[in-house]
Amino acid sequence: MLKLPKTGHELLTCFFPLQLDCYVGCLHKCIYCYAENYKKKVRKVKIENLKEIIRSYKGKDTPIGMAVKKKIPIRLGARTDCFHEMERKEKITKRVIEELNEIDYPYIIITKSSLVMDYIDILDEKLAVIQFSISTLNDEVAKKIEPYAPPPSERIKAMEELSNAGFFAIARFSPVIPNINLNEAEKIMERIDFARHIIVEFLRAREGLVKALKLRDYVRKGFYYRYDLHRKLKAYEKLKEIANQHGLKFTICSDGDRVPYYLNDTINCCGIKFNGVERVAAMVYEEARKRKEITLKHMEKYWHPMPHKFIKEWLNGRFEELIYGLKWNEEKQSYELE
Repeated sequence: MLKLPKTGHELLTCFFPLQLDCYVGCLHKCIYCYAENYKKKVRKVKIENLKEIIRSYKGKDTPIGMAVKKKIPIRLGARTDCFHEMERKEKITKRVIEELNEIDYPYIIITKSSLVMDYIDILDEKLAVIQFSISTLNDEVAKKIEPYAPPPSERIKAMEELSNAGFFAIARFSPVIPNINLNEAEKIMERIDFARHIIVEFLRAREGLVKALKLRDYVRKGFYYRYDLHRKLKAYEKLKEIANQHGLKFTICSDGDRVPYYLNDTINCCGIKFNGVERVAAMVYEEARKRKEITLKHMEKYWHPMPHKFIKEWLNGRFEELIYGLKWNEEKQSYELE
């Protein structure tokens, strides 16, 4: 039920990797979804007595147990949107939110749906963070790439109403697809300037999608194709400039490529002050920025639910692949900022 990623880069880059999906599979059928298995049959997740499950984890010295003890926010909708149409009938997400409220446990909702507005009376503004994914302002374009998700106009209206009601409701310009929506960036940020904060995430794609969308300048890195880093860096700089002009704090959500953390306006990309995983790429960058050269010893003061994984990836030179400007020194087993 509660999960931490076992593979990929999230445990090395994300402050808030603790996940709970209320459904398996998604009815939005977005054509760019990287979780192919989640596009198939949709079923609800049996979630009973979540309060007791969370309490039981507090007594365990497991990675999830330690994360729960620290009250790391739970991400709802990490793999499957927790507010797709099935929620109208099943109301699993509603019950989850109510139980988290009862035990004063924070949660991050990531959604493409305006349905969240139906729950404004049960959302707790001290605990809830709501992130709306906006990929375009054009409802017709959205129908083609996110065929069964509510139109962007409805999402923006819901985000604005929640923001006006005092909730930390922010935008994710996600996914950025260079030949489809990058040219909309200024209009999007102008429209959502009430949101205070915007997270930017570029599309990572499998080979079939690269061909289907005729993606240009995409380079294979591991299992996925990603936008050419040099071009992406220039895009990040321009996107930050636009965001700041419209009064928005700007951050980058890692797509598994090297992130220029010097562009981020907040330490964690979500821009929130809840406890999070500390021994992650952003903090590696901060230490390197201060010291120029860092070893594992400099990171010991930061907490991580799976320190063995962090150490293994450190010694493999992995952070050179995740942080722009960082260089691995095999002989010293240290990293330096170029």
